[in-house]
Amino acid sequence: MILFDLDGTLVQTREASWRVFEKVNRRFDLGVNSPEAFYALSEVNLFAGLREKCGDDERAREVTDFFFHLLLSEYRPPIIPGMRSVVKTLAAEFPLSVVSSNAMGAIRHVLDDAGLTHCFGHVFSGDVEPDKEKAIQKVLGDPSYGLGRRGTPEYDETGGHHSGDVVLITDTVGDVKAAMAAGARAVGVSWGMHTAAQLQSAGAEFVAIWPEELLIHFRESGGGARHG
Repeated sequence: MILFDLDGTLVQTREASWRVFEKVNRRFDLGVNSPEAFYALSEVNLFAGLREKCGDDERAREVTDFFFHLLLSEYRPPIIPGMRSVVKTLAAEFPLSVVSSNAMGAIRHVLDDAGLTHCFGHVFSGDVEPDKEKAIQKVLGDPSYGLGRRGTPEYDETGGHHSGDVVLITDTVGDVKAAMAAGARAVGVSWGMHTAAQLQSAGAEFVAIWPEELLIHFRESGGGARHG
């Protein structure tokens, strides 16, 4: 089973997400005054980083709620060139889901715009489960999440359950660490927040330079059977 991070993995997010977060930073005076400082929050869990900047849970909730509000109304990043075809190809072979810190509504908009909504069986968003490690553990603990889709609204009931071989595709060090801590595999992409060297150092088994490399990797890493 393949899990996709959204921002920086499926869509071009660096400038788009910073433009949104800059408004959050100004309103709450968080001291995250540059794109680089914002990107550094992804080296750990984004929400943990925000909680540390806020200093208390109530302020962290206010910041997160406002961030989600702006994401829903303003966040429309373009999909990474080539990823639409890659996702559709993988959806025909494996159950796919999204694990993202973004808001559910923003993810829906992005996937609708890209024509990829029905390639994913499930979406674990930041307003559903802010801890990606816990989201991945939920998938690992319930093989029925392997009942995926193949680009159509209905679920593929012939696909069965996932075998326990779950991999997260991501652009951040924090996500790689979360996947490994949960007991899943991690594959990196080099076009997002963190470099190939950073992702490999964190434990990614492979880092793609081009989207199409993902297809080769999963074919060569035991992905020949449908639904992993």
